[in-house]
This record gives sequence, C-alpha cells and structure tokens, in this order.
Amino acid sequence: MSQTPDSNPALLLPPDLAKQLQVATLVFSGTTAVLVWDILHHLGGDYCLVFKYKFRLGTAAYFVARVASMIYVLGFTLFASMHIQYANAKSAVTVFSCGLLLSSSATSLLFFLRVRAVYGGKRLVTWIFGFLWVCVVAAAITVPIGTEATRIGTLCLVTKVHSYAGAASTVLMVHDTTVFIAISYRLLANAHHEHTLGQRIRTFFSGAQLHTFSKAVFRDGQKYYMITILSNLITISLVYAQGLSPIYHGMMSIPNVALTSIMACRVYRNATLHPRPRAKSLELSATSNSRTATPRIAVPLSTDRQSSFPAEAEAWRPGQPTASADFTTLPPKSESV
Repeated sequence: MSQTPDSNPALLLPPDLAKQLQVATLVFSGTTAVLVWDILHHLGGDYCLVFKYKFRLGTAAYFVARVASMIYVLGFTLFASMHIQYANAKSAVTVFSCGLLLSSSATSLLFFLRVRAVYGGKRLVTWIFGFLWVCVVAAAITVPIGTEATRIGTLCLVTKVHSYAGAASTVLMVHDTTVFIAISYRLLANAHHEHTLGQRIRTFFSGAQLHTFSKAVFRDGQKYYMITILSNLITISLVYAQGLSPIYHGMMSIPNVALTSIMACRVYRNATLHPRPRAKSLELSATSNSRTATPRIAVPLSTDRQSSFPAEAEAWRPGQPTASADFTTLPPKSESV
C-alpha cells in the first residue's frame, strides 16, 4: 500500500530534512525513556522526601526540576513524532521551552542552597551566588523567545534557533563551574593540610583526605559537574555551529536538560536521604583490684551536628570488661558543612 502525504506528512519534506527529523525523534525518544526510568526508579525516595522529611524550599525545587524536565522532554518528543491536526507550532514550542526555563532555574536553585549551606549562610556568598542564580534564570528565558517553529501538513518543525539562545547553556555552565569550585574549596579547606603541591592536587581530584560525609558530598559534586560540563559543551557547540540544520541546532538541549535534572536531583536526594555516619566512641576502662571506683570514659571519635555524644563518666564495677578500645575510626578533624 503506497503512502500519501496525508498519511505520512514526512513525504512533503526533502529527503535530508526527513532524515534529520527521524534522527531527532530517536534522540528525543531515548531521552524520554531514560528520564521516565529515572523517575520510576526513585519513586520510593521521592515518597520519603514528601512524607518523611520536612518539606523545605530545596524539596520544592527538587520536584519542580523533575516535573519541568519531563514536560520539556516529553513535549518535544511528541512535537517531533506525532501528527498534530490542529496546533500552533510556535505556541507549542514556547510552552514546551518553558519547561527548560523552570528546570534550569530549579536545578541551579538546588546548588545555590547547597553552596549557601556549605558556607554557613555567609552574606557575601549568598549575594554572589544569588546573583549567579538570577543570571541563570534570565539566560534561560532566551530559549522560549529564540526558538521558532512552523507546520508542514500535520508535522511541526523547528525552523530556527537564534544564536542568543545558547546563552542558557553557557551561563548554566559558568554557574555550575563556580559552584563546584566554591564547594570543593570549602570542603578541602577543612581537610588535613598536605605538604606538597602534588598531594594537594591529588586530594582535589580524589577527595582522599576528606571525612566520610564530606567525601560523599565532594564526589557527588564531581560526578554532576563532569557529566553536565560535557553535555553543556556539546549543546553550546551545536547551537553556534555553522551550516547545521535548525533541527540539529537545538537537538542536544533535550538530553542536556534531562541529564542536568537527573544528576542535580540525585545529588540532592543522596544528601537528604543518606544520613551522616553516627559518631563512634572510644571506651577506655582501667582494671584495678582496688575497691576504689575507677571512671570509664566514652570519647566521641567523630563530630556531627545532628548527633553529638558528650563524654560520660561511669563507675567501674567488678566483672565488667577491662581495657576495651574501638580503633576502627580515627578521630577526624572537626568540619562545618
């Protein structure tokens, strides 16, 4: 049975353009599948965030990022793959692009709150990174404004992506880089100081001298930064590349938004749901045949704001274990996170 333009509007397109649309559709569909899988896989954690933890601004930003990224990714997947009988292509692109605006704003807000907490809410840090967050929001507005689309039959196609729309990924990359450096500097400043430059460099990349919780925070930030910096660089390169089809200019922004949202939400979820390791104590008690009571002291081996273990004195009685010690954890240097 032969196809007609009514049953397959892609026949109205030149072969090269039809192939580009097919490639974009496959990329969008794969991105949607990954994002849906990530959301379903972490429904249990999302349930805990809503019902078992206090609902805070960070939690609200977390769910806004999840929902907005899904709207953006799924919207453009349907836009590229479905035949729409009645639709204003420009209006549809604008609505879907607002998902990028909300998702970028929410994910950058998560890291603004993170860096502010690491620095203890210092005013200068709050002003600097608050300004960077406003820049991310302002740059993301260029995407709905700078993307144009049209209809061919029942197909909707992106016809132009203005070069200034690349500011969204550029500013987001600058913001993420600044946050990563600031948090890494703060965490490493609390670690044991090294004597050589080579050891300091190794510590910066491995986090080897950090305490358990700080190392988890540091490595989560590394994973987020390494993945999103590569994704943003590819997105920016395609936006500004000369001679590419408009479909390819904006194609990478869909996977970029999905990856950024997945990684930022992962970092927030890990920091919130995974409790800090509880302090361990070193118990020392002396043996004596004397009837005089000898105190036994429990000394905290790690510091934690959420769980403190004050030293406690207890009289030794005959029959109790003697001279016991737990050396599984060395006493770390106090840190403020």
